[in-house]
Amino acid sequence: MKKTAVLLSALTILFSCKKDNVNQTAKQFTDSLATTVNKSPNPGIILFSPYINATSGQIVITDYQGHLVAKKSTSGPAYNFQRWNINGNIRYTYLVDDLNGYHIPGYSSTMPGYVIETDENLNEINRFYLLSSGTVDTRTNNMLDCHDFILLSDNHYIGLAFREKIVTNIPGENGDSDKVIAPIIQEVNNGQVVWQWDATDHPELYANSVESNDFNQSTDQDYLHLNSMYLDPKDNNLICSFRNANQIIKISRQSGSILWKLGGNNSDFPITNDQQFLRQHCVTLHNDTLLIFDNGLNGVRNSTRIVEMKINEAAKTINYFSAVPVPGLFCQYMGSVQKINGLYFVGGGTVNTILEFNPQTGEKTFEMPISGNSYRARKY
Repeated sequence: MKKTAVLLSALTILFSCKKDNVNQTAKQFTDSLATTVNKSPNPGIILFSPYINATSGQIVITDYQGHLVAKKSTSGPAYNFQRWNINGNIRYTYLVDDLNGYHIPGYSSTMPGYVIETDENLNEINRFYLLSSGTVDTRTNNMLDCHDFILLSDNHYIGLAFREKIVTNIPGENGDSDKVIAPIIQEVNNGQVVWQWDATDHPELYANSVESNDFNQSTDQDYLHLNSMYLDPKDNNLICSFRNANQIIKISRQSGSILWKLGGNNSDFPITNDQQFLRQHCVTLHNDTLLIFDNGLNGVRNSTRIVEMKINEAAKTINYFSAVPVPGLFCQYMGSVQKINGLYFVGGGTVNTILEFNPQTGEKTFEMPISGNSYRARKY
């Protein structure tokens, strides 16, 4: 995507958002978002959605130096603010926590709601929910989850959800009924579910869990915790991150079969202790190399790294590996990374900051503290 087009779109938003809930008073807003580092960062626009409180939220766009382009209030906390180019048309998506929707009792690691799609001026054009299909019945719970969303066209998308489920297929449990939180992936085109994946259809994955896996408990066990999806442009299959397994899994978008597992228990790729990522988020590809926000784990590795891995999918080998600590950051939850012109652009998740740094030197080129945690931050 050309940088000039990005900046023109940013200016379009600045001068076109006329609704009352779009605050365009840049000085007032940027006074509370002053940058602490600003050394010729990569150009572009920055998207994030800071947590305000349990009943309201915001989506925010700034320029690459932290100056306000647009912001808009939402009726509940907002998450995963993204930008798309759909056949030459700019679209934005974000999830709003539906305060009246179904929330799994006693469970706070998911943020259920609906996904809003907007035009380039942040005007809503679509609202997406989970749909009934197969074993998924949405009559009492049609919530999608905030952790990821892929917009393919205005009426074609891939969403995810977490569902309470009683299962009897956990190996070693002798057919007992156990309560789990099942990750569901759903592809919808023109209002019809065209593909669906349910992790509990793959009983071999139970043994890969490293957290929330006491299946004898009476509470729902979030044994995998799906937190990112990425379409591999080579074959259009999904590369998915499962936090509670320390594992990345590639899933066929045709058959739903598991094509490979990387990291964690039962990895298809030999992996060293140093290469193993911990409670990772935001797994994508950059130039055919896996790019991983490696959160770390309190008491095991109290630091967050950016990991790059070049893998041979056929031979099941790791052919290149690098791990760079994020300077001054240990983010145990949430977080994101992009690699742009050789620099890492990082959303600090539960560490309330957005930064960019040079992986060769560790020098920050940009940092902007924010008033609340943002699940992700992205530059376009």
